[in-house]
Amino acid sequence: MTKGKNFTKAILAAIGVYTLWGFSFMASDVGQRSVTPFTLLAYRFDIAVLLLTIPILLGKKKIRLKGKNIKPMLLLGTMEPCLYFIGEQYGLRYTNSAFSGVMIAVIPIVTLIMAAIFLKDSPSKAQWLFSALSIGGIVVITLSENSGGGISFVGVLCLVLAVLTGSAYGVLSRSLRDEFDVYERTYIMQVMGAVFYTVLMLIEQKGQLGAVIEPLARPDFVLSILYLAVGASVIGYTLFNYAVSNAPMANTIIFCNLTTVLSVAAGIVILGDPFSVVSIIAMAVVLVGIWGVQKFTPNEE
Repeated sequence: MTKGKNFTKAILAAIGVYTLWGFSFMASDVGQRSVTPFTLLAYRFDIAVLLLTIPILLGKKKIRLKGKNIKPMLLLGTMEPCLYFIGEQYGLRYTNSAFSGVMIAVIPIVTLIMAAIFLKDSPSKAQWLFSALSIGGIVVITLSENSGGGISFVGVLCLVLAVLTGSAYGVLSRSLRDEFDVYERTYIMQVMGAVFYTVLMLIEQKGQLGAVIEPLARPDFVLSILYLAVGASVIGYTLFNYAVSNAPMANTIIFCNLTTVLSVAAGIVILGDPFSVVSIIAMAVVLVGIWGVQKFTPNEE
């Protein structure tokens, strides 16, 4: 693929989305101090749908589904956000931070393998090498921050689910770029997430909405859900869907590793978390790996 204007915009979009998602872990932590994961996700996607519906009502955007095969689009939304966040949330709960961090770190490699198989979008040998280097840095970071804790079989299964669905989402989104535009993909998946997690929230709360509404009186909770809805969902998924539609998968998905670097850096700078020289070196290695993947992009059509 020739590096044109769309390629440059796609890379900037990838940097933007993974920067937003890097800080979303902190927002999720704050939000879950007040509500359960299902309630937090319901708020996130319900607000996102409301915001994305406004341009449609104003006639600025249209969702065109007539004559289109909707099944792959429904599969996209099922992969993420429906199944992915269940795998991620419960994987984190039933394993330790080191193991879950390593598992999530393999998403870029699994995505590249899926893209090579299903989309014939194969990275160059140098890109494979730098991708592995970047992921190695993530593994070192997560292992150096091991907080202990057990690893259950259920937790492992949940993380495997997160890896597979997270990887499949990127590949599916790219495969649908010719039939569904960026806004359509983003809107439909947010609607699916809103319906899915609202139903799970209502089941979990047994219809008692007092515990759901009460946290709205807490400014920290409101700020966290607004960041997740606006930053991570509306802007984040729009940028992600644009990025994978306009640049090779290797060039976009490698920025996934940026989320770990940013979340660790945010913890150090904002929360005063401890850090080691090993972690700092590993973070530098991750960035070198990301640079290498961009540097050795094939210039072939």
